[in-house]
Amino acid sequence: MTTLWGDVTFTRTYYQDKTDASYHYLLDEWLGLDKSTHIEPFCRARLVARSADVSYRKAVALTTPASLSGQSVLRSIRKLGTIPNQAAGMPEPKPEIHKVYVEADEDHVAMQKSHAKEMKLINVYETKVPVCQGRRKLCGRRTFSGWEAPSRLWPEVNQYIQQVYGTEQTPEVVIKGDAAQWIKSGTEYIGNSTHVIDGYHASQYLRKIAGKGTSTALYSALRANDREAFMEEVQRKLRKSPKREKAIRDGYQYVMTNWDGIHRALTQPDAASSTEGHVSHMLSDRLSSRCMGWSPIGAEQMGRMRNYIANSGNLEAYSQKQFTTHRQTMNPAVNQEILKKEWSRRKLPYCTYIPDKAAHMPGCESTLTGGWMRLIENGGYQHIM
Repeated sequence: MTTLWGDVTFTRTYYQDKTDASYHYLLDEWLGLDKSTHIEPFCRARLVARSADVSYRKAVALTTPASLSGQSVLRSIRKLGTIPNQAAGMPEPKPEIHKVYVEADEDHVAMQKSHAKEMKLINVYETKVPVCQGRRKLCGRRTFSGWEAPSRLWPEVNQYIQQVYGTEQTPEVVIKGDAAQWIKSGTEYIGNSTHVIDGYHASQYLRKIAGKGTSTALYSALRANDREAFMEEVQRKLRKSPKREKAIRDGYQYVMTNWDGIHRALTQPDAASSTEGHVSHMLSDRLSSRCMGWSPIGAEQMGRMRNYIANSGNLEAYSQKQFTTHRQTMNPAVNQEILKKEWSRRKLPYCTYIPDKAAHMPGCESTLTGGWMRLIENGGYQHIM
């Protein structure tokens, strides 16, 4: 049995129940051990918790001195199952918060046997506070992730918002992200919500139009909500750089299609988004920043594990609970009086803490067999079971 301190080897007796002719390892049943497992639950839980940040082999090296393969960690994660987005504890209701922000984006995860898939990531928070120069912290953050279709993922987000912030009235919700259709569809599932194009993607397409030139006039037209001025500036860029026609038209098409969302992003001070940073920290750091290939279930389980940790969940404690819920400790029906008599009868005379009653040094009782050494290891009692 592999434990946190290494491998433990022990033997036990195989008993047959005379009532139904079934066979049992009573020690395994008493300790709550599965007949097929070779890793004890607490070691397995720590392996899972460590694997959320490092590779499977590193998780083994950080957990136990025993020799285990990365496949053992993989099987432990499979046994844990996919953690639901709602598994972490819910915060206390906050009816005083009247405006909530949602940032949504996706990570492209490489698959082993197919093309890369997009894993969605959604962050719900109340506000941002500065931590140091150039960095801010999300207050009251709640994270959702997975492969689910928008019709399943957004209702989970809406349920959380209504449960925490909508106890008295529906709060105003600002959904930030790029122009992906699944992000825009969030306004269909979340009441009193508007979609805002995050600044990263807006500036990316505006740079396509501007090229090496200035983009001040483009930004000014967007802030003033002046479409004619914007179109005139785009025409000026086309006349100046005809070789860049395709890039300019692509940027123009994106901006005009998402004009309202970009205008709100540039005119609302609280519309600044950090979706790319969250995707990099939450998903890419473990799933796609290195050369890896995942199975769909493996990537989702890993994403949900990191998601659970981000929601202030204790992954090791959660795993321990999942790995031990099926255990039923057996309480054997033993006559305690008979056991006490046997203990008193088999207690060795030299094992006592009272100096006056201490007997001679051990050794002469079973010198030939060396049994006295094992008796001392047993704490002064012979085995009776």
